[in-house]
Amino acid sequence: MEIIRILFLFFFVVFEIAFLSFAVFVLASGFISQAKGAPYVPLPKKSIKNILKFAEIENGGDFYDLGSGDGRVLIEAVKNFRVKRAVGYEISPWPYWKSRFLIRYQNLKEKIDIFKEDFQNSDLREADSVFLYLYPEAVKKLIPKFKEELAFGSRIISASFPIDESGKLDLKLIKTGKIDRFNLFLYEKI
Repeated sequence: MEIIRILFLFFFVVFEIAFLSFAVFVLASGFISQAKGAPYVPLPKKSIKNILKFAEIENGGDFYDLGSGDGRVLIEAVKNFRVKRAVGYEISPWPYWKSRFLIRYQNLKEKIDIFKEDFQNSDLREADSVFLYLYPEAVKKLIPKFKEELAFGSRIISASFPIDESGKLDLKLIKTGKIDRFNLFLYEKI
């Protein structure tokens, strides 16, 4: 009986350590996300499809998501909007590893690349569409990158916030809309 009690306590302590380690990992990830551009707040799955319809990305070449979180926008773009390739940048460890798992689980690793790095280091020269769900301050830091790297005709889909510096970017606001609680802004590089 004593051995059972000892084993129970051992497994309980191991479970507690694992649980607390995971909680610290997720909490640290949240701080990293917040510091780099926006907290990890996943878009509702039901909204993603409508947002991508709004963005008119059907059969649309290379789709990029800056701050891609758990990859759900990338997955939807590949599965239901026939984008050729999807690329995500996510610096926060928890959503990054979750996205890697979900992409492998759905057998999409041949069409989706996720980079665990700051989206400021992204290379957007091949992007046909760029999706943003970031705070305005983070988007403002991306303006020089958009100006230098985005090709003529590339599109930017911004959820929740407009791009304030669009005049300096040679961006044309194509349309605005609202899906669920999200204001949407679709721009094209001119």
